[in-house]
Amino acid sequence: MPLVLAHRGANKRAPQNTIPAFKKAVEFNADGIETDVHLSKDGKIVICHNYTIDATSDGQGLINDYTCDELKKFDFGSYFSPDFAGVTLPTLSELLDVVKDMRLINIEIKAPQTKNDLVKRTVEEIHRYGIQDSVIISCFDPECIRESKELDPAIRTGLLYEDNDLGKEIRSFGVEKYCAQLNANAAHPGRTLITEEEVKRLHALGMAVNVWTVNEKEDILKLADWGCDALISDVPDYVMSVLQGRE
Repeated sequence: MPLVLAHRGANKRAPQNTIPAFKKAVEFNADGIETDVHLSKDGKIVICHNYTIDATSDGQGLINDYTCDELKKFDFGSYFSPDFAGVTLPTLSELLDVVKDMRLINIEIKAPQTKNDLVKRTVEEIHRYGIQDSVIISCFDPECIRESKELDPAIRTGLLYEDNDLGKEIRSFGVEKYCAQLNANAAHPGRTLITEEEVKRLHALGMAVNVWTVNEKEDILKLADWGCDALISDVPDYVMSVLQGRE
């Protein structure tokens, strides 16, 4: 049975990429979580999906234009529900304090728009917590995958791809061959961008297949039958109920 990862936490039950969402994922007994990291202006690793805070807070602007303390002054909960008013943007260390005992922690590097130390600092934080065996670093940018492996050849990495020019190039070349060139340990395709044959070829080379964002019963059952290793979902509790019913 595939692992179930809560996408940005249990983000249908609490505001995405916040401590309440990650605590919900733990409460649901999800196997792990997926999250996104950036560097603040003062070099702190913070959790947010977008490069700006506009969509998920009462503030505006680029994350890397603010210090961590400045980011902490914004409300990242009220947009979701008044019940979460005052919820703040978490740091990676605050997240890891909550999820460090989960089976798989998928940290997506949001490829820096200007060169910085995000990959290096993320790898250092993973080592500081001693959770190398339960973490996988993913990114849409192949260069970040390469950098992660250069910093720590043993750390697991997953190549994200979507239905854009790079994604088409990756699939045309062969997902397994593209991942092999990067020494990646896994492919992280969007749910419509993987076939059963590609899963078999990746598995034959010892690579995992962790698929996003899987919310519908038909996709859950199909991808589980194909042998995908993890399903990344906005509704981890629902995915687990479908998989348990199948068993």
